[in-house]
Amino acid sequence: MPDPNLNLVPVIIAGVINMVIGALWYSPLVIGKLWMRSMGKTEEELKQGFSSAAMGLTYVVNTIASLVFAYVLAHLVKFSMVNTFSQGVMIGFWVWLGFVVTTVIPGYMYEGRPKMLYFLFIIYQLISITLMGGFLAFW
Repeated sequence: MPDPNLNLVPVIIAGVINMVIGALWYSPLVIGKLWMRSMGKTEEELKQGFSSAAMGLTYVVNTIASLVFAYVLAHLVKFSMVNTFSQGVMIGFWVWLGFVVTTVIPGYMYEGRPKMLYFLFIIYQLISITLMGGFLAFW
């Protein structure tokens, strides 16, 4: 059941923060080229692999996932009774370490994915989740 006392404005903004950081992180300006090389793909191959419908669905799912993550993180920040940016960053750090790092690594290992992809992903998650936590606590 939704929490009527939880302000959804910062939740939505935090979800957008996650998406903006992801778009920047995976852009050619930051690690996009390294990410493609780590997957063994070219930009053309990636474009061919996604139809417009598949890409649209990917963005919809990513948006929903970002908003759900922000909503859950907002609850953790609220239940922790933190209200400063640095305290929120710490909540984000512990969420990242306990729930992202530990749950994502087995999949990468079992699937035999390149380790570089794992590190690129968890570093993005570290940046995003800590900033989201800081923002949510400060708001």
